[in-house]
Amino acid sequence: MSRVGCAILAAGASRRLGRPKQLVLWRGHELVRHLTLQALSSRASEVAVIVGAHADRVVQAVRDLPVSCMMNLGWREGVASSIRCATHWATQKGFDALLLLASDQPHLDIHHIDRLVSEHERGATQVASQYGGVIGVPALFGEPVFRRLFTLNGDAGAASLLRDEPSTRSVDWPAGEIDIDTTRDLALLFDELGEPRRPVDYLCNFDPLAAHGAPPPSEDRP
Repeated sequence: MSRVGCAILAAGASRRLGRPKQLVLWRGHELVRHLTLQALSSRASEVAVIVGAHADRVVQAVRDLPVSCMMNLGWREGVASSIRCATHWATQKGFDALLLLASDQPHLDIHHIDRLVSEHERGATQVASQYGGVIGVPALFGEPVFRRLFTLNGDAGAASLLRDEPSTRSVDWPAGEIDIDTTRDLALLFDELGEPRRPVDYLCNFDPLAAHGAPPPSEDRP
């Protein structure tokens, strides 16, 4: 059985939302904790959380869980730096594949994660999620692709690697269209749940003084 490492990219500053989307309350937990719990319940061998802009608070949200928290000191560069950090972790661990999760897709669950892993075990080197007419994250990359992940720079995510490889397999996941980038996204999400749009629902442990003056980094979305 393949050893698959799962990395949650949670180093971004969420500049478009204006507060850490990793810490938005979702189904009783911070979003990053919810996603981590899904990953831990999946067929992934180990889980890492890549942190950066709001490291202390993100780590606090998962500190009691059996995960590795990897500090991306270069998070201001963009999502590529987090992907390289995750790939370094996967290489050091000797994993057969690396599964990359974004930190802004609230409907991700263990079933979809396991479907991606299953496609890899059937021989796929790259497996992407398909939604809204595109392919993207969550996405899995076999060990032979790691060297290409290390070449990504700046805001360049892994989507180009998925699109450029004809053998990339895709798994339908319509719920992937829903992500959290803006306050409007949050409002629509809470409308979907039938919950009131109270500002307190939109954040968790957000310290505006700590965020004041921070340079605007790129989002953690491959």
